[in-house]
Amino acid sequence: MTARPGQGDVVLAAVAAVALLPATAVIALRSLPPGTATGLVVLAAVAHAAIAWRRAAPVGSHLLVLAALAGQLALTGLFLLLPSALLVWLSVTACTAWSARSRLPLVTGGVGVAAAVLRYAGDPAVRDSGFGPAPWLLALLLLALLAASWTAGLLLRAQEVARRTAEDRHAAVLAEQDLRAERAALAERARIAREMHDVVAHSLAVVVAQARLGRAAPGRAQEALAAVEEAGRSASGELRGLLHVLREGSGAPGGPGPAEGVRPAPGLDDVPALVARVRAAGRTVDLDVTGEPRPLGPAAQLAAYRAVQESLTNTARHAGPGAASQVALTWGDDTLEVVVADDGGTASAAQGEAQGAGTGLRGMRERVEAAGGRLEVQRGDGWAVVATLPTGPGAAAPPVEGGAS
Repeated sequence: MTARPGQGDVVLAAVAAVALLPATAVIALRSLPPGTATGLVVLAAVAHAAIAWRRAAPVGSHLLVLAALAGQLALTGLFLLLPSALLVWLSVTACTAWSARSRLPLVTGGVGVAAAVLRYAGDPAVRDSGFGPAPWLLALLLLALLAASWTAGLLLRAQEVARRTAEDRHAAVLAEQDLRAERAALAERARIAREMHDVVAHSLAVVVAQARLGRAAPGRAQEALAAVEEAGRSASGELRGLLHVLREGSGAPGGPGPAEGVRPAPGLDDVPALVARVRAAGRTVDLDVTGEPRPLGPAAQLAAYRAVQESLTNTARHAGPGAASQVALTWGDDTLEVVVADDGGTASAAQGEAQGAGTGLRGMRERVEAAGGRLEVQRGDGWAVVATLPTGPGAAAPPVEGGAS
C-alpha cells in the first residue's frame, strides 16, 4: 500500500485502536496462554493499522485485515470474542464503497464467515468450555453482519457517485458559463470594432473631402476647416463613448451607465445632422422620410444610422466626382426601410466592386441582421443599400424630418 492515507482515516484508525485494542489485549492475556495472547494482540494491531488505508488503498487494506484475522483464526476459534474482530465489518464497508471491486468484500466475507464458523465448531476449547452460541446461530449472526456491512458500503458508494456526478455537472456549468462569457466578450469586441470602423472611416472621408474642397477653392477654406472641426468633434465624442465601454464595461447588461460627457449611441434622430455634415463637405445628398414613425429599439436605430453613415462614406470613397446620393426612410406597418442610393458619378466598375465587398459592408449586414432585419446591395447606374428593420415594442422612434438638398 504505497498510497498515502487520508488524515480522517488515520484519525479513525487511531480512535478504533484506542477503543478496541486495549480491551482485546486484556481479554486475550486473561483467557489464553501468553504466547497465543501475544500473537493475537500483534495481529489485531496490524488490522488496526490497515484501517488507516481503507480509502487510499481499499483492496489492500481489506486483504491485510483479512490476513490478520486469518492469523488469529489459526491461533484460536475464540478470536471472534475479541473486540478488534469488529474491524472486519468496517473493512467490508470501506472496500465495497471505495474500491472498483464492490463484490470482492462479499465473496471474501462469505469465505471468512464459513472458515470462522468451522474453526469455532471444531475448536476443542470451545466444546469443552460450553461457552458461546451454537455454530448455526453464529453463522446466521455473522452472515447478517456481512450483509449489513456490504449494504452500507453500497450506500456509501452510491453517495460518492452522486457527489462526483454533481461536481462534474457543476464543473460543466462553470465551463459553459466561461464559454458564454468569452463568446459575449468576443461579440462585444467585434461590435466595438465595427463601431470604431464606422466612426473613423466616416470622419476621415469628411476630412479628405473638405481638404480637397479647401485646396480646390481657397475662398472656402474657412468653411472646409469648420466642417473638419465638426467631424472631428463628432468622432471624438463617439470614440470617447466606445473607449468608456472598453474601460468600464458599460456595454454589458447591468453595467454602470455612461460616464458624464460621453455621447450615447447615435440613432435616427442623428441622421439629419449626418446628412447635413455630408452636404457641408460639398456633396449632394437628399433626405426623404415617408410614413408614420413606429417604435424602434436602440439596436435597430443604431443599425439604421450606421447603414446610412457607412453607405455615404462608401459613396465618398468609391463613387465618381459629382455623385449625388439619396437617403430614404420609409415607415411601414411593422418595418422601417432604409435606402441609401447614389447615381455612381463617374465611378468605374472596379470601384463599385470594392464598395460591395468591403469590411464595412459586412459589418453593416451583421449589425442589421443582429437587430432582426436584412440588408441588400443593389447595383444599377450606381449602388443602393437597402436595409429593412422590424419595428416593435422598445424605445419610440424619434421623428426624423427630411430636408431638401
